[in-house]
Amino acid sequence: MDQQPVRKDFFIYVGSFLLLLLITILIPFIQMVTLVLLPIPVILLMKNYPIKWTIIGMLLLLSFSFFVVPVFSFPLTMLALISGAMIGWSIKQEQHPYETWAKGTAGFVLGLTLIYAYIEVVLQFSIMNAFENTVDDSIQMTEDMFQAIGMAHQDFGVIRQEMMNMLQLLPVILVVVSMGFAILTQWICYKVINKVQEERYHFPPFRSFNLPKVMLWIYFVMLLISFFVEADFSTMPSVIIWNVYHLAGILMALQGLSFIFFFTHTKKQSVALPVISILLIIFFPFMGLYLMRILGIIDLGFELRKRMAK
Repeated sequence: MDQQPVRKDFFIYVGSFLLLLLITILIPFIQMVTLVLLPIPVILLMKNYPIKWTIIGMLLLLSFSFFVVPVFSFPLTMLALISGAMIGWSIKQEQHPYETWAKGTAGFVLGLTLIYAYIEVVLQFSIMNAFENTVDDSIQMTEDMFQAIGMAHQDFGVIRQEMMNMLQLLPVILVVVSMGFAILTQWICYKVINKVQEERYHFPPFRSFNLPKVMLWIYFVMLLISFFVEADFSTMPSVIIWNVYHLAGILMALQGLSFIFFFTHTKKQSVALPVISILLIIFFPFMGLYLMRILGIIDLGFELRKRMAK
């Protein structure tokens, strides 16, 4: 590395990123796939090269984004550079895969937040106003349909308010989406590294996923505070409290789902229970996440895994 600081793979990583960026911009309906793949060349740069050459490569990629449809390529490049650098640095430091996942999630959150600010400030396009107009149009169409069948007395004001409240949960939605992007990017990157560089990166079994006990206290504190805060999102403290509460609840649900995998493995049971649990979350998300949350609280609070291990 010191004798030949730049090898052929350096240009392969740069070229791969530029190709993915062009595909993302030019081919419609493929962005959800390429957003996961874009950070991978950056991750490989960060892992395989010293910081100096990684920064040079990232500056090259950022410079290129100013010349090819910059209104789209610049924010996408920033998202890939930030998330890829976070994941790549964690892999370079040989940190635990779940720690790498957390850093990747933080990178995607930061990148997506910058894209949101870019759309609002630079492009002068309000996502919230667009969502509000879409909700109003949908409710108006539904109201017209109800009038046509003689049910004009229905009150849609409450429905509109509930849908508008979803906007206030945008931070927790952003985190959950970032968690999905980060784990897919990391998993694919592990496969690429193992195939090309013949290393052995992998996620530990999901049954080993275990939150620190402090998360349980955070959840209960937020739950307690939520009893005294209106769910109308009328103030900034209420928005923060409800977002933290829902995010902690989702993490508790992950804890509960991992316990089901642990229980099935420890007791040598059929995989039917984990499969049913996943299907329940997919097709009945409110009920499924609620049940998994309760199980996660019990597991973390009473240390069920340690008791079962004995």
